[in-house]
Amino acid sequence: MILEQDEMRGRIERVRVVRLATIDERGRAHVVPVIFAVDGDIFYSPTDKPKGSKPRPKRLRNLDHDRRVTVLADIYDEDWLKAWWVRLRGTARVIGESPERTHALGLVDRKYPQFDGPRYLKDGGPVLAVDIKDWRGWAYSEQSAEAPRWRPWRSRPWRRSR
Repeated sequence: MILEQDEMRGRIERVRVVRLATIDERGRAHVVPVIFAVDGDIFYSPTDKPKGSKPRPKRLRNLDHDRRVTVLADIYDEDWLKAWWVRLRGTARVIGESPERTHALGLVDRKYPQFDGPRYLKDGGPVLAVDIKDWRGWAYSEQSAEAPRWRPWRSRPWRRSR
């Protein structure tokens, strides 16, 4: 079932991590999990500040030659009735010290209690912003409307087969 715009936005809001894909200098996909926030049609994700002689994160270096980005949020479940995905495509830009960076970090700070926004604002790296041009989404059924909630008390220990 194809998802409507409001449904895609709701699902993106509820997930905690997405995969961000950029294209490297050899034309290969570079995919990393990231934390994020979305504001309207702009996707924001903080990046690490290079330390010492370390280079900028690969996802930022990739933007030097190709600014196209794809973001994927998905839920897989053994009960396929609960499976869904939302894909965002757009053009990326890197935000340094600016009011937009402050705004983006505030959004991320509100979404993730463990994110130390004030410290990151002072000592963190740039923010990757994606101007979203295309939203696409699919769900196996309407039963997949709720993103699963993390419930550590329900986790199962790994079982070894004999």
